[in-house]
Amino acid sequence: MLNGDANGFPPLHRRMDRRVWTDVFSSAWDRLREARSQGLELPLDPYALTNPAEFFAVASEHFFEQPAQLQEHLPEVYRQLTLFYRQHPL
Repeated sequence: MLNGDANGFPPLHRRMDRRVWTDVFSSAWDRLREARSQGLELPLDPYALTNPAEFFAVASEHFFEQPAQLQEHLPEVYRQLTLFYRQHPL
């Protein structure tokens, strides 16, 4: 919410590309929504698809609690969160 509304788009570090972040999170969101509509098992809690802010929150939770699973299933999201949280990748 540091850049206004709770929208899943936090203020990024200077070296992060806003377009890449948006593309990665939007694509992942769309793929997971499609998977849910087909009845497929999701790599994140379905609550993540409530709205983009919750998607960011749930993905962040997985990043810290189940990083290997997130890296396996959503590698682009994992990479963006690695940059955002300034962590070393697995």
